[in-house]
Amino acid sequence: MSKLYKIDPVFNYRIWGGNRLKEKYGYQSDLPNIGECYHVIAMPGHLDCWVPDADLPLSQFYNENRDLFACTKAEMPVRTASANPIAPMSIQLHPDNEYAMKHEGKKGKPDGVFFIEGEGEMVLGHSAKTKDEFVRMINEGEWDQLVRNVRVKQGDFVNVPFGTLHAFGAGFLLIEFTQNADLTYRLYDYDRIDPITKKLRTLHTQQVLDNVKIPNGDTKIVDLTKEILGGYTYTLFHDEPNVYTAGRYDVWHQADIQRDEFYFLTCIEGSGFIDGHPLYGGDTWFVPAKFGSVNVSGPVDLVFVSLIER
Repeated sequence: MSKLYKIDPVFNYRIWGGNRLKEKYGYQSDLPNIGECYHVIAMPGHLDCWVPDADLPLSQFYNENRDLFACTKAEMPVRTASANPIAPMSIQLHPDNEYAMKHEGKKGKPDGVFFIEGEGEMVLGHSAKTKDEFVRMINEGEWDQLVRNVRVKQGDFVNVPFGTLHAFGAGFLLIEFTQNADLTYRLYDYDRIDPITKKLRTLHTQQVLDNVKIPNGDTKIVDLTKEILGGYTYTLFHDEPNVYTAGRYDVWHQADIQRDEFYFLTCIEGSGFIDGHPLYGGDTWFVPAKFGSVNVSGPVDLVFVSLIER
């Protein structure tokens, strides 16, 4: 009989990171900060969550339990990570799969980001109409004129497709959904020195020029639709077959959740129980494909990531 599996996260120090994740979820780490927490990732030798009940890293758990995922992908396909920027992230983009595989031997990383806390500005797209104009503005350091700033707040979801110039501002707690990948090309990092390495971080100007969408002044906050169901509110953030599907279950008191495909649930607010197991903020649980109904009691606010193959 199938069961639920708890997933242990992986933490990363970030030059722009704070410790709100430690404060909110009680995470323990010797790192100077937990700028980023990977709730779901399976990249052997790089970033790989742990599955305690199986005593395996998530990548190996996927390979040895393909029946639980009912998925044809050669490697575990999805990722969830939260971040706490207290300084702006670098202005960056993520390449598409074709470019990433050709040049890096790995997949690209389209972003979908939900804002758990905070309000402020982020870079989303740019103002250049042509590649020549884009290059000129970079060379002349016209960053304020080049980048397109949009106002975002708690409860917003932003879809950041391949090739979209973006940067999340300071003062947020956010959670990201994407493919199982970790590839970023930086265009500008504010000329700041990493206090750990004492060096500037590497920039990838040519790779950005190879991949940036031009023009790109129309990307905007997603207009979400909420459904009130039995004991919870359901919000679908993004559904892109063979890439990722993500959304939210805001459980008021008690609810029975069911999906046909495998999925990972991460608790972003509250505490309660999931099928009899204690459930706390910051916890992630894996639900196998065709598991049936999962009973959740709270109040708890959950987000999920999955993959639908079509």
